[in-house]
Amino acid sequence: MKDSFLKILQLEGTKPYFENIIKVLKKAEEDNEVIFPHQTNLFKPFEYFQTYETKLIILGQDPYPGINIADGLAFSTGHIKTPASLKNIFIELKKDYPNVKIGTNSLLGWAKQKILLLNSVFTVVMNQPNSHRKIGWEEFVKSIIIEIIKANENVLILTLGNQANYVLNQVLKVAKLDPKNIFKLSHPSPLGYRHSFKDSHIFKTINNRLSELKIPEIDWNL
Repeated sequence: MKDSFLKILQLEGTKPYFENIIKVLKKAEEDNEVIFPHQTNLFKPFEYFQTYETKLIILGQDPYPGINIADGLAFSTGHIKTPASLKNIFIELKKDYPNVKIGTNSLLGWAKQKILLLNSVFTVVMNQPNSHRKIGWEEFVKSIIIEIIKANENVLILTLGNQANYVLNQVLKVAKLDPKNIFKLSHPSPLGYRHSFKDSHIFKTINNRLSELKIPEIDWNL
């Protein structure tokens, strides 16, 4: 984990809400519940760049609850089968960039371009979506995003779904960010896809905004 993120984790780790997260995870282990992603991937989004280097935050919901699908990066997976949400992401990406190459379901290539692929909730019980909602993760994510905005006023944020919007709204009560850097869409899951994510041209919109800010555009190839 990069040191700027580690400092946030160390500070937040002393707070009551984070103690509750640890308590819930320990209880799950005692009850032999299977939690995803694997604990070695829990803080994977923070391994590739510093807070002040963050170019884009993509904020989703919670990890894939299926067996070993979640890999620690929001929407990403090492599985050969493409999850429905990721499939819809790729559909929209190809509308903006018809020649984009997608050779994997892992979004590591995006993470390495300083895209923070976050879920609003970091853990989930196997086959139980939203099972760890409101145990404290949302507060942690709020703190992470606030610190990123403090470190980089040009960061872009894309929220996908109501849970992500809720967290961002809490952030914006404390931190200020140019409205031109904020993009709010529905979740790309089959339930939310058609609401506002479909035909949003979000990938081109993000690169256009980066260009306006004189920041190198994202190479969306995978």
